[in-house]
Amino acid sequence: MEISIKERTAAIQNSIETETLEEIGFINTKQYKQHNINVSDGFDAIVALHETMPMDKVYVNVVRAFQDGDIGFVHVDYFLFEPTVAFDIHRFENGKSVEHWDNLQTNPKKVNKSGRTMVDGKTKAIDHHKTETNKLIVKRFVEEVLINNNVSIVTDFFEDDMLIQHNPHMGDGVSEFFNVMNEWKNQGTPMEYTRVHKVLGEGNFVLILSEGNFQGKHSSFYDLYRIENDKIVEHWDVIEEIPPVEDRKNNNGKF
Repeated sequence: MEISIKERTAAIQNSIETETLEEIGFINTKQYKQHNINVSDGFDAIVALHETMPMDKVYVNVVRAFQDGDIGFVHVDYFLFEPTVAFDIHRFENGKSVEHWDNLQTNPKKVNKSGRTMVDGKTKAIDHHKTETNKLIVKRFVEEVLINNNVSIVTDFFEDDMLIQHNPHMGDGVSEFFNVMNEWKNQGTPMEYTRVHKVLGEGNFVLILSEGNFQGKHSSFYDLYRIENDKIVEHWDVIEEIPPVEDRKNNNGKF
């Protein structure tokens, strides 16, 4: 049976723990473009990075796996050098990954105000026939509400105050989300979205990659949304600081 792109993506990430990256053969060793700007370009740089990890502690738990065309994307609970939550994205050609993006954040290993972790919640995609519609819903929300600050249309995207929230600094609810955002702004450490770079989806799950600023730092936002009946109902995210150009280990760009 042919292994799907999302299964190949999950297998690549799982191979960190099993130390089988070369054996599974799912990465093109001659052509591998790296967008993690803390890692050098190419396959050999990945192998070298894995060799520095504390393997007695390392674990990989792929919580969610999806695919959109030739791209697979996974939501992962890791221990790499510390407890970490990440989204990893691989683009495939002829069954092998040729390009990789990711976003990583320290896992606080505690629940938020509503008793949720960064990775629990629904995991299986449904409504595959609505993938493109759901991608447009999320893209419009981020561009018009989070970037353009058009809060007057928020009701277009949510059913009343319903929002299951996995951000470690927030609790459930649409009002809670905007209240915390306003608190950060008033404290002089706003979360600002400035540009959407990529939108990926499978069924009712949509991952959107955006750029902006958080706590005064140039940041990348990977936000995963779950949609029900054309409304956003659940949200996970990973936020990572983008280092300045002079500190980057490759020139491929974060996005």
